[in-house]
Amino acid sequence: MKKKHPEHVNLERWLVSYADFITLLFAFFVIMYAISQADISKFKKVSQSIKAAFSAAGPVGMIDLGGASGGNTANPLDTIEPPGGRVMNLPAGKTNTASDPDPQLQEIKELLEETISLELGVTDLSEKMQMNFDSRGLVVRLAAKDFFDQGEVEVKPDLQPMLDRIGRVISRSKRLIRVEGHTDPSEAKTQGFTSDWELSAARAAWVIKYWLKRFEFDPKRLGAAGYSHFRPLSLSKNEWAKASNRRVEIIVLNNQYE
Repeated sequence: MKKKHPEHVNLERWLVSYADFITLLFAFFVIMYAISQADISKFKKVSQSIKAAFSAAGPVGMIDLGGASGGNTANPLDTIEPPGGRVMNLPAGKTNTASDPDPQLQEIKELLEETISLELGVTDLSEKMQMNFDSRGLVVRLAAKDFFDQGEVEVKPDLQPMLDRIGRVISRSKRLIRVEGHTDPSEAKTQGFTSDWELSAARAAWVIKYWLKRFEFDPKRLGAAGYSHFRPLSLSKNEWAKASNRRVEIIVLNNQYE
């Protein structure tokens, strides 16, 4: 009878598992790097395709998840039925309407998103600024609680660079620009203004004067308006609603200056 040779034990089998682990780890970091280097232009094309698909399906409303009944409801910072169509929900708190905007205004909006979001980040951008289209044109809404101290006229120094970026983009267009100020009923009293009309108009005028000093704006393209507290976004009496009503709106109008 033949003598059996002892079975050879492979002591290097662990290398196979180790190699698989290293391969998976490498693939993971490659994917993470690819995500961090996302192509903004491709992302915008995908975003526009999705918006076009929803627009083709008809007006789209936001779903009220907190209410007892179904139906459409608007973002608390937006008017319930803005001129130009119902509000569509977009990422980072930005809003648009179901109707197709002017191509030039859409280009201005995209430039603003690119230049400002790179500096502030998505979260900060959604809290401090929102953009939407209505029958007037492109509306850039700045939260006064972030841009102005209570009762103050001047934009806070740390947010003036953001105002620079907005001014630099819209100064290149030939559109008429109107800056509108809005307050709440109690804000003017803190700094001795006799009425909210004065405070709201003074903030709008300050923004215009700031741009005229820094950019080559034709003054004939610019206009300022103050609406006091008579055009609120929300009729609620809580502090959050009051804060949303305090705002400055920069409107890039549909009309062009000849």
